[in-house]
Amino acid sequence: MIATRPAAAPIPVLSREHRTWIALYCLQSNFPDRQQVLVQNDVTEDDLRQYTPGWLLLRHRHQLRRR
Repeated sequence: MIATRPAAAPIPVLSREHRTWIALYCLQSNFPDRQQVLVQNDVTEDDLRQYTPGWLLLRHRHQLRRR
């Protein structure tokens, strides 16, 4: 009998907030093409404005844990 693999689980879709945070990390890393970052993460400039405060809080908490 040949063993078969179960069907792969669907890849969870990231929320707009999480996609925006990924884009912000890319932009912080001086990714050369801002528009490409937005397109690849399916976010807008408005999303960046909306979710930047939460991203900054996340970064601050991460920096505090590293101390």
